[in-house]
Amino acid sequence: MHTSVPAGFYLQDHWTSLVCDSKSFPSAKLISGCLKDKQILMMGDSTLRQWFDYLEKTVPTLKRLNLHTSSKSGPFEAVDTQSNTRIIWRAHGIPIRTSKTPWADLHYIASEVEGLAGGAHSVVVFTIWAHFTTYPLAMYAHRLVIIRRAVASLLRRSPTTLVVIKSANTGYKDVYGSDWLSWQLDMALREIFRDLPVVLIDVWQMTSCHYSPDNIHPSSVVIQNEVDLFLSFVCPQ
Repeated sequence: MHTSVPAGFYLQDHWTSLVCDSKSFPSAKLISGCLKDKQILMMGDSTLRQWFDYLEKTVPTLKRLNLHTSSKSGPFEAVDTQSNTRIIWRAHGIPIRTSKTPWADLHYIASEVEGLAGGAHSVVVFTIWAHFTTYPLAMYAHRLVIIRRAVASLLRRSPTTLVVIKSANTGYKDVYGSDWLSWQLDMALREIFRDLPVVLIDVWQMTSCHYSPDNIHPSSVVIQNEVDLFLSFVCPQ
């Protein structure tokens, strides 16, 4: 879970990791091939929803179903019948700042993980930080401990399941939060999940050192590099 400083660098808008054996997926065919026979469950905030949106826009055969849900908090589901791929994104449970949303659509991350059978075809991705910056750190840590227990149980019953955590990113300059508050939460997350066999996609440095303007929602170039790093773990061969 430890990430060196620097963890990588940008050259011509391409992130080269100094920690992981990352690869590039510049075409829809390569992405679709990587996601073949995968069921991906994404849970978190809008910074992870950007991954879902990127994959949907980049892979033409990946079609979103109309679930008649909130455009901000979902859940969303996209399927690719050609590659037998299914991707779900849903907002994590409260606290969350969003537009009017049915209560029943806001599922807790731990509850979703506990309901998964898992397996080599299953990928779980989550991020949780931005909506907790206005709450005590103890409350956030308590939520992480519950999620950790669910993840540990999933990995015991199905150790071939890939569990990925997206870290916090920089660019949070708002009345509700800041990079300083986000960093404190991110340090707690790294510590709580330190001894579990999960993957941390460390996007803190990827967003802090890019030339694009500070924004809690990173630019499309940064998102592409984040997803490329994620796909490098989904299909490392």
